[in-house]
Amino acid sequence: MENWEYVETKEVLADCVEVLKKQTALAIDLEFDKNRYRYGFNLCLIQVYAGTRCFIIDPLAEGIDLTDFYTVMEDPSIEKVVYSFGEDLRLFHSLGCFPQNTFDIAVAMRLLDYPPASLASAVYDILDIEISKSAQKSNWFLRPLSEKQMSYAAKDVLYLIEMQGILIKMAEEKGVLEWIEEENKIIDGLSYADVDNNNYLKEKDKHGLSEHEYYLFKGLLDYRETIAEKHNRPSYQIIDKEYLRELSERPNQIYRFEKIRGVYKTLKNETFKNQLWEKFQSLAKEAEKAGLSKTENALKRMSSELYQIKKIERGVRDEAKKKIFKPIQKLIAANHGENVVTYIMGNRLMDELALGNTTNLRNYKRVLIERYAAELELDVSPYLEIKE
Repeated sequence: MENWEYVETKEVLADCVEVLKKQTALAIDLEFDKNRYRYGFNLCLIQVYAGTRCFIIDPLAEGIDLTDFYTVMEDPSIEKVVYSFGEDLRLFHSLGCFPQNTFDIAVAMRLLDYPPASLASAVYDILDIEISKSAQKSNWFLRPLSEKQMSYAAKDVLYLIEMQGILIKMAEEKGVLEWIEEENKIIDGLSYADVDNNNYLKEKDKHGLSEHEYYLFKGLLDYRETIAEKHNRPSYQIIDKEYLRELSERPNQIYRFEKIRGVYKTLKNETFKNQLWEKFQSLAKEAEKAGLSKTENALKRMSSELYQIKKIERGVRDEAKKKIFKPIQKLIAANHGENVVTYIMGNRLMDELALGNTTNLRNYKRVLIERYAAELELDVSPYLEIKE
């Protein structure tokens, strides 16, 4: 199928939504820009396959209001068939939309022992159809969209419902459909509404900086975000992060401003240089007032007491993994496949269970672990106790 309906007016969108409301299942995908061409996490296109019709909704078109479309996405009576929905879900949540009744093809494939794969690979593996991914890194803000972009976008949803049917049949035959259903119910209950999608600092960024220097560095990066949002450019294009780090360590680097490459062209001038220096001086005064040390490391070393606690904890964890969870993992792999076991019982979950943390333990995983533990005559009850 190469036909699609481009939705760029509120009248056509209203007709589209009426069609979507009458469906029992929809295939959904989004095209977005996450600090690549513009500032922030931005919705650029919505593809929906409904029955025999494929809609390409343009959220950037003038007058488009997605409120009614979001209502459809949140309707639990309509199933939404998706592929690797993590980033799409984060974007929906940031826009105040919380999709319900999702079926993630990627999750189903992992539980059916397929290796991690792109959508193009998945379509080829299941349907023996080749689809091009050549438009994947397009600038989805550009209008008008090319035929190549439209075709690429449409094919992201055209095959999902057909793939779902095949995978459900396979899951029923293997007896793992309940596993897939449980995983998808978890997806429906997630919330990324409060997640910072423009996070630009990590704990490791403290390495090698004093408390005083790290305060300056963080403040300069915050300032960069403000400028990036004002100019609607990704923050990395405004000014180089490493230069700001160097400036926080050695203030005389301000004299090198004209020579650095990573500055947005409209800001490479004396005015912005002076503004940056004023911000630096303001941050330095704040750091002084707060009494932040110029010699103490920002990345705090673990105390000897805490190190000993962690060392004991690590020993307990490693022993439990070796004697209890690794043998169970091996049996799950033998019975269900190597790709399944990394999804069901990877190292992170084993680490958590070894320390009695069952927060991320799905019910079907608990059943499997208890079953294979019984076969191996291992006592897992101390690790699987539900904490009040």
